[in-house]
This record gives sequence, structure tokens and C-alpha cells, in this order.
Amino acid sequence: MLKIGFEPQKIFMFSKNTFLPVIVLGLFLVYFFSVAEFSEETYRSVHLLFLIICVMTAMAAVFFKIPYFGLSAAVIYLSYLIINNTRYVYGEDYMFSSAYNIWIILLWPNLLLAYLLYLKPKTYRYWSLYFIGLFAETAIIERLLNQSIDADSYYFYKHIGMFNYPALCTAIICFFVLTIRQIAQGRILNAIVLFSSIAVMIGIFLSDNLFAFGLFFLAAVLINFVSLIFYVFYTKYRDEELNMPNMQSFCRDAEKKYPLKYSIVLMYIDEYERILKRFGMAKTRTLKKMFLARIHKEKPNVLIYNYRPEALILAFMNANANESFEQAEEIRRMLAKSIFVFNESNHLQLTVSQCVSEKKRSDADAAAVLERAEDNLRKACKFTRNITIKA
Repeated sequence: MLKIGFEPQKIFMFSKNTFLPVIVLGLFLVYFFSVAEFSEETYRSVHLLFLIICVMTAMAAVFFKIPYFGLSAAVIYLSYLIINNTRYVYGEDYMFSSAYNIWIILLWPNLLLAYLLYLKPKTYRYWSLYFIGLFAETAIIERLLNQSIDADSYYFYKHIGMFNYPALCTAIICFFVLTIRQIAQGRILNAIVLFSSIAVMIGIFLSDNLFAFGLFFLAAVLINFVSLIFYVFYTKYRDEELNMPNMQSFCRDAEKKYPLKYSIVLMYIDEYERILKRFGMAKTRTLKKMFLARIHKEKPNVLIYNYRPEALILAFMNANANESFEQAEEIRRMLAKSIFVFNESNHLQLTVSQCVSEKKRSDADAAAVLERAEDNLRKACKFTRNITIKA
């Protein structure tokens, strides 16, 4: 029986994924508290940099098709614009205006919702509704701002820093959700959302200081932009959820590192859709981790790549099809005999179907080797499962 247990590499990944946001925010904090006076020229530079980074983040989010970063940059920019406008209309009393107090209550739910919507499948169907809601909020704030309506409420007049009580409670709840997700998952995106939100909170808390407000809002968008670039390059060659190389990494390694003679095994988990429907994405991903742990234990020298949610690529160096077939068959029998345990009531015995494909001189690249295995396995699986075949 195989159980998923404590994974020491999670500690390393957790530290690695939070390193960049922590460094950026830490540098801004050190700079702010180490400089005694800030000139008007410095503030203008911060203001200009903030606008430039917002635009760059939105453009990068569109180019790399990661909508969360564009939405978060838009929400942060709207916050910057609204608070500066309330400061212009109300002067030092801006913190008592309805526009300011209502917006800072809505700010963190907006950031959290943008993140949670990005994690949902087929996320683009939700963005139109999100934009409509954001525009409606902005219209209400503009209406309140133009009419100069004060926040005639005891809870809005009671402040901690520049936070009214409802806004502070809302922010704490959102931070609690983000912190729990970061501790549980330790993913790059979790760390980005958490620390950029902290930078925004510091900016709001110190918004009576115009320079501090601009500086920490700059820190928030800079965390988003720098981390976006890191996230794109990291996930290009690695599957973040499984912490393993992906298909792009396989193609790159085959071109640059592999010997002339090698074979691959394309492995599909049988009845994957049924497993996914029964257990959900999180437990199915756990199952795949158990598969990987079992294979690594049996064949520690084999190179494994994530191909699809239901498929893996195993690479054998300096091995022909016959040699690789024998090892693949050993792995298939071993997995078929294994019992995978989620909890007391969920014990699974699963099978895999796989195809061995050897690199030939006529193959243009690694993708041709993989395509041949894919075609042959698809034909074979129309009639049977739990097999190992040769391409």
C-alpha cells in the first residue's frame, strides 16, 4: 500500500516561491524607513514608474494569456486613482468620505475574487461579469465623489491608520484566505497575490503620507510584474503543481542533452475521466504524485515528464525498443499490483496503458517519436487497456 505523506521538497518550494515577492517588498520597506525626507521630484518619479509598470503588467498579462495579472493591475490602478481623487476633492479629510471608505472595503474582495476566478476551469466566461461588476463599483464611487458625500457612520469615522473597521475586517479575512492557500499549496501565484496585497495594505495604511502611498502601490505592481515574468519562464519547462518537468522540457532535453539512441514510454492512466469525476482535481493530482513516487522507487534512474493530466513520458537513455519494453512492462505490472490509499475508505488499484517508441534516424525531432507512440497507443486502446505495446 502506498500513502502520500510528508514531502520535504515542499518546504524548499514554499521558500523558493515566496523569495522574489518578499525581496521586492523588503527592499521597498528598507528604502522607506531609511530615507528621512522625500523630495517632490522623487514622488513624481515614483508616480511615473507606477503608471509605466501598471501598463507593462497589463500588456504582459494579455501577451502571456494570464488574466489575473491584468485584472490585479487594473484594480490597483483604480485604487490609486480613486484615493488620489478623494484626496484632491476633500483634502486632509478624504479619509471620512464615502467614496474612500466604501472603496477600501471593496478593494481586497476584488483582488481575491480575481485570483479565485483565475483558478476556475474555463475562467474567461467569468471575466465579463467581473468587469461589469468592477465598472459598476467605479460608477458608484464616482457618483459619491462628485457629490462630495461624507461617510456619516460611526464605523467609518473610527479608523486604525487609514482603515475604517469594516475595511480592516474585510482585508484581514482576505489575507487569512490567501495565507491559508499559500501554506497549503505554496504555489508561485499564491505568493504573488499574498505579497502584492500586503504591499497595497501598507500603502492604504500609510496613505496620509503621499509618498508612502505611491511607493507601496509601486511595490505592489512591481511584485506582480517581476513575478509574472518569473512565473512564465518557470512554468514553461516545469509543471508547478507536480514539481516536475513538462513536455516542453522533454523536447528541449531531447534536442540538447539526449544521446543519439534513446527510447520513450508514453503512459496513460486508465479510466482517468472516471477517477477525476469521482475524486476531483486535488485528489486526482495526489494520485498522480503517488504514481510518480512509486515509479521513482522502482526505477530511480528513469527520466519522467508530465505530458497531460492523464499522461506521463518516461525516457530511457541508450536503450532500444526491446530493452525499454521490458522495463516499461515491469513498471506496468508493479503499478497494477500497487494499492493507492487516500484515506480509510478510499483504496484504489489502477492500471496504465503505455507505448514504447524508439528514436529513429528518420525522426526529425522528439515530437515525432512522441507522435508515433501517441498514434499507436490510441489505436490499441480502442480495443483494450492495461497493456504495453511497441510503436
